[in-house]
Amino acid sequence: MIYLALGSNLRGDFASSVQLVQAAIDNLPLTGAHVVQRAPLYASAPIGPAGQDDYINTVVAVRSVVPALALLPRLHALEAAFGRHRGSGEGVVWGPRTLDIDIISYHDEVHRFRAQIPHPRAPARAFVLRPLADIAPGWRHPEYGTPIGALLAALPMSARVELKRL
Repeated sequence: MIYLALGSNLRGDFASSVQLVQAAIDNLPLTGAHVVQRAPLYASAPIGPAGQDDYINTVVAVRSVVPALALLPRLHALEAAFGRHRGSGEGVVWGPRTLDIDIISYHDEVHRFRAQIPHPRAPARAFVLRPLADIAPGWRHPEYGTPIGALLAALPMSARVELKRL
């Protein structure tokens, strides 16, 4: 299975980041990623520069015949269609953004050159692990074999408590 994490804390042309994330999920088939399952939405405090709004996050399970390294630029194109401007002021490291889509895992594949799959920071982020656990409670990290429950348990309590299911 392929798992994608989506997040937003800038509403773009939408009334809210919630609506933006839901619309992005509805448009994933345009990238060749067909949604099989959606996790609930969560609100999380931003990582990065101060003064940002909370993020809206979720994870979706998708199926695709598009190889991982070809899917990533398609996801970046979808981000751009929803107002993401890489390399502009929105390109601040961990800064606010209209839409962020990351490949958390692509089956059991590991890529470390043209793309980083599985996503290297996913094991340290409650806003990725919690929704992933909601739809894939038996998921194991493709590179390390660590079960998702153990990854969640290893997070600081503060990271788990700050996450709010919507």
